[in-house]
Order: sequence, then C-alpha cells, then structure tokens
Amino acid sequence: MASAKQEWLVIFPDHEGALKKRLEVRPKHIEAIVADGGKGFWLMGGALLERPLDGTEAPPPSVGSAMLCAANSKEEVLDRLKADLYTTAGVWDWNKIQIYPFKCAVRTAMDEVK
Repeated sequence: MASAKQEWLVIFPDHEGALKKRLEVRPKHIEAIVADGGKGFWLMGGALLERPLDGTEAPPPSVGSAMLCAANSKEEVLDRLKADLYTTAGVWDWNKIQIYPFKCAVRTAMDEVK
C-alpha cells in the first residue's frame, strides 16, 4: 500500500558565489517547474534573500531556495531535487540542504496581505 503524500519544507542554500550561475539558468529552471506544476509536487517555492529587498536591487541578492513539496517520502523529494537544473548546473549546495516533514496550519497568498 502506497503511503499518503506529505508536505516537505526544503531549505536549500546555494554554493558560495553561485548567484551568476543561478541567474543564468533561472529561466529554464522556472520553465521546468511551471511545466511540472500540475503534477502536484511543487506547492510553493522561491529565493532565499541575503537581505530584504528595497525595490532598487536587480538582481535580487539570492543565496538559496525555499520550497514546499508534496511527496510520499523524503527519498522522493531528494530524487526530484537531484534532477532539478539548479542541482545539475551546480547552484545548490547539497552539503547544506535541510528537509523537514511539514504540516501547514495557515496559508495566505501574498496578494491577500494588506
């Protein structure tokens, strides 16, 4: 019997000095995630920032990624992340990855925040 999907919170720092590579491959990384979006693995994701944005910084000072995934196991999460472009291009630092089982209590879309 297959286990039920669980949410997983992933904190994935970049390799030191990987911002240039991140920006170079980002369009294809996002394209692949959007194409995969209807399959239910990616629930939320975005860049970890070095500091809050002031509206003038381009590119944003990204230092990693945070994401919420739905999977049957931690191993499934790892397998999917190993195939991601940020892994194969050398952006994410696999020595610093953190993965936690997660149970969301509240969800509010940013456009609903006043």
